Amino acid sequence: MPAARTCYGDIFMPFKLLILFKKTKAFINWPVIIFLMQFYLKQIFLSASIFLVTVFCQAQDIDSLLAIQNQADPQEKVFVHFDKNYYNPGETIWFKAYLFEGLNRSSDTKNFYAELRDDKGILLDRKTAPVIFSGAASHFQLPDSFTKSIVFVRAYTVPMLNGDTGFIFVKPLRIIQNKKSLVKILPTVPEIKFLPEGGDWITGLPCNMAFIAKGANDLPVSCSGFVKDANGKQIVSFVSLHDGMGSFAITPETGQQYTAVWKDEKGKEYSTALPKARETGLALTVATVEGAKRYSLQRQADAPEELKSLTVIGILNQQLVYQAKINLAQRNSVAALMPVNELPSGTLAITVFDKNMKPVAERLCFVNNNNFEFDADAWISDLNIGKRSLNRGEVKVADTLMANLSLSITDADLDVPAADQDNIVTRMLFTGELRGKINKPYYYFFSTSDSAAYHLDLVMLTHGWRRYNWDKVFAGKVNSTPYKESNYLTLNGKVIGSGSVFEPGLTLNGFMRTMDSASNFVTLPVDRKGNVISDGLLFYDSAKLYLQFSDKQKAFEPSMLSINNGLLEGNQAPNLAGGAIKAMPYEPDSLTAANNLKNNQAQLKVLAKMYKDAHMLDNVTVTAKAKSNVEKMDEKYASGLFGGGDAKSFDLVNDPTANSSFSIFQYLQGKVAGLQINASGANPTMSWRGGTPVLYLNEMQSDVSQIQSLNMQDIAYVKVFNPSSAGAIRSSGGGVISIYTKKGGDANTPGDSKLGVVNLFGYSAIKQFYSPDYASSTTDVLYEDLRKTLYWNPFIILEKNKKRFKFQFYNNDVSTRFRIVLEGLNDEGKLVHIEKVVTK
Repeated sequence: MPAARTCYGDIFMPFKLLILFKKTKAFINWPVIIFLMQFYLKQIFLSASIFLVTVFCQAQDIDSLLAIQNQADPQEKVFVHFDKNYYNPGETIWFKAYLFEGLNRSSDTKNFYAELRDDKGILLDRKTAPVIFSGAASHFQLPDSFTKSIVFVRAYTVPMLNGDTGFIFVKPLRIIQNKKSLVKILPTVPEIKFLPEGGDWITGLPCNMAFIAKGANDLPVSCSGFVKDANGKQIVSFVSLHDGMGSFAITPETGQQYTAVWKDEKGKEYSTALPKARETGLALTVATVEGAKRYSLQRQADAPEELKSLTVIGILNQQLVYQAKINLAQRNSVAALMPVNELPSGTLAITVFDKNMKPVAERLCFVNNNNFEFDADAWISDLNIGKRSLNRGEVKVADTLMANLSLSITDADLDVPAADQDNIVTRMLFTGELRGKINKPYYYFFSTSDSAAYHLDLVMLTHGWRRYNWDKVFAGKVNSTPYKESNYLTLNGKVIGSGSVFEPGLTLNGFMRTMDSASNFVTLPVDRKGNVISDGLLFYDSAKLYLQFSDKQKAFEPSMLSINNGLLEGNQAPNLAGGAIKAMPYEPDSLTAANNLKNNQAQLKVLAKMYKDAHMLDNVTVTAKAKSNVEKMDEKYASGLFGGGDAKSFDLVNDPTANSSFSIFQYLQGKVAGLQINASGANPTMSWRGGTPVLYLNEMQSDVSQIQSLNMQDIAYVKVFNPSSAGAIRSSGGGVISIYTKKGGDANTPGDSKLGVVNLFGYSAIKQFYSPDYASSTTDVLYEDLRKTLYWNPFIILEKNKKRFKFQFYNNDVSTRFRIVLEGLNDEGKLVHIEKVVTK
């Protein structure tokens, strides 16, 4: 550390006088020495206090400025869990997305977008989905006749479009076709890049020069060589240590130009110029020691004044975690420790500023305190690999925090992943922070080798990252946000009528009917300029709005209302299609690819036969266990998080006593243990275990007044979730009451003829994952079962009172080994990635 000095002089002066007296054998005046010590110690304390206050105030300023930047650009990251690693024509690409801000789960974003593009960037399909507990799920359907061998899935949110679009999630996927359709990788000349630690190398100062060599498809290339100066003199030799990466020490001389002469793994020789060294600057090196990062700073002897007073900061998870003032006025170099043992694991950016707060050196490093995971597991407790045999399994979490998980089970012989590929852990901790392809990223966490941490540091030295624009930070400026996030689906529009001003209190009233025939009451206030808005809606596919003005003297025509759902329109950012779509997808070995192709050809024949035989299925007698009316109603009305579950259900369509109740609250009185309802008066009250149940109408959050106004003849089905089983459904700890109005054959035909009808699109239609039930089905047994994905569940929600989830699935006709992949996050933003292969 630099010598400690104050405005009062050298704080070690009394000690120096004491040493001088001893050396010269002079008489020691102890009272004077003691007085000087007391005086200087007081100054030390005062100076240290001033120093700490100054640093604290500056830290507060940087914290505030960073908070402004982070609010404008939360640097959101997305990881997508796919059910498989590659696909075939005619198959469904199932996926689940997880959203993070830094190392925390994203809690503000409401809408998720995913695109399917071909190798030319042409949009093939687009999906939208609501974000629930930092997750969203959907699917892409590949046609039977699909001929492309590569597709790209791009996943993003509005904050990602408003930020650095280079970090939008892009995943290339191989579509296994016949050999003629496979994309051939043309030979590529390997290239090498040299990157000085800290960003620049400075003449006269020793530098740790990192390098990375890559070839075709951005894959690493082993290399070795030497660096020579302009006179041909060999300065230093080098050799790659891991995945084409390595480093060497070199001190550049003024006026020299350096060139690397190197050979690739095939022995072919190349020549590459090193970047030119700067004449003035600062050298930064970082090393990992026990519980800290040890950073060293060195300046030139004739360095300008602005390089003699430095500020060093550390940023992790978009938060300032370290700040120090460094005085290099009396020395040329300094070393200090940055404590990291109490930090969360993640990517740490170290930035050095000069006296004028201009960044002069910057370095990424990784902090791994092994505190990024939570304890969870998935297994098959009753394993049976026989043809169409039943398998039972469980998912379990150890702690009490709510967890959002996704689980896929596939044929392990036909679904073979790339080694140490990107997953939710690597994406959220470091691949989502770095630029450029990283080969086998999970190696750096899964490997127990002592060298894995050093190899990870080479990754940090050789890849770009999402940097702050410090000029904008200190100026308090933020980037514009051209894309606006809506609160889920938002009815946002404008009424165009005779005249431009509408009277106060005017509303558009009616109801919205979705594709599943569910109806919801709608009231849209119309402001003086004709603007209407209503947010927080959730529905899929499309809906019809049946509307009329509250003023009966005004006639409403659908052509008067221009309205949208608040989501981004398709292909909002076509500039993102080209640059990101260049990486090649993982491809299995030739034998696995051939088996996939054979399996797919047989499966397409089965699908063709099923289609051809469809008209004959009416003659097949189907025998199955009869479902109760309540079970039928649950399948018909409840969906997503509201489907199934531990709930008390009421079928009002088949309950002759239902219409004798004045309201649904009166109907439910005394029917659910623990639920207290006072239905007397105009405003019913409820309580359950000290909380108030949350009300949902057709799976959209509602309130007491709206539910109270429902006609009992319009209500078809009610589900009451107790406080311990509400799961991810938004509740306040008092349980959930979900009410469904009649639809389909149950619905009363409303008088629609007097209402204007407006069409509206919602989130992308949901497709349910199909898994045959061989215990009851008589249709599935007629055809060969060649499914590769045997089980897929994108929303497994576990919490304090529900730590286990049980599932079951039937095997196909061919699989003998199962691949289990469990991924997810919990309420603290910690992660889980479990991957295993099981067999008898």
